[in-house]
Amino acid sequence: MSKSIESISNGLDMSIKNPMLLAPFAAPIVVQWVFSALAQLFPMRYYFIEAPNPFIFMFGSFVAAILGFVAACMLIDMVNDALNGRQIDLSKSLNLVVNRIGTLIVTAIIAALFSITVILLPIAMFIVVIAIIEQAEAVESLKRAFNFVLSNVSEVVVFIILVIVIGAAFSYGFSLIPIIGSYVGAVVSWLLNAIFTVSAVYFYTSLRPPPPPPPPPPPPE
Repeated sequence: MSKSIESISNGLDMSIKNPMLLAPFAAPIVVQWVFSALAQLFPMRYYFIEAPNPFIFMFGSFVAAILGFVAACMLIDMVNDALNGRQIDLSKSLNLVVNRIGTLIVTAIIAALFSITVILLPIAMFIVVIAIIEQAEAVESLKRAFNFVLSNVSEVVVFIILVIVIGAAFSYGFSLIPIIGSYVGAVVSWLLNAIFTVSAVYFYTSLRPPPPPPPPPPPPE
């Protein structure tokens, strides 16, 4: 089994066995639901046609995206703790994100810019993971992300293709369901993001280079 398939399989398995990992994503899901409902309740009229209010929907999506980013950062730290045999602690992971929010915002901006291009998408996928797991600053995270991707090009490409294909398949499937499809699809989309985040952490920690050995003790005088 390739490391990409193994990582997604383990991401799903960890998410099912540790539902606490998905808890941070409750906030963006609820926010998106509420604003989607408000957009339906206060539609905009175009002559004789009514449509959900796009301004309410976009504002809700913006707020949900911010909460989703915080949730994803918390999840990365929680999964790293779980993989290293430490207890999952929502409060501890939230404090870590809050204390490093400046670095994480800069890292997220770099990731967003890189995700626009196809060739730099692998860097975008792992830069935030590295920033949190390695406790690195934005520039150092960028360097490590480049080195990690270049060292594991074939596995990274397969992993990203699997993530894109699975995500697109679910999104298309729920878009075909009338009325409730958007609500159910929103939940599934956030949960898929969570599972893929868990998978990315597992993928990175499985393939990252081992830490350098500690320096030898000084010779006795």
